[in-house]
Parts: sequence; C-alpha cells; structure tokens
Amino acid sequence: MKVLVRDKRTNKEKWLPLEKAAELMRLAAEELEWAFEEFGQCECEDHIAVDQKW
Repeated sequence: MKVLVRDKRTNKEKWLPLEKAAELMRLAAEELEWAFEEFGQCECEDHIAVDQKW
C-alpha cells in the first residue's frame, strides 16, 4: 500500500510504502493503518500522511 506523505516544513509530497511512511512519522504501521481507517489521514509534528483512497 502506498501513501502520500507531505512534509509540513517544505510542503513537498512523496508517495511512500506504508512501512516507510510509518517509520518517517515514528509510528507503528498498524497505528497508521488504524488512523487511515478512522480518519483517512494521519498527522504528526512534521508530516501528514493521506491514504491513497482519499
């Protein structure tokens, strides 16, 4: 599964595998998946990840 990750500081976006996005956001992949199921996105201090379905 690929997710769109936006860096809040630079506004640059990248498509990353779920595991890489979770690592970048310092989360477990399961936590990121849960956030996508509940909210369609996940936000941390430096990044925002959006599920490809949204």
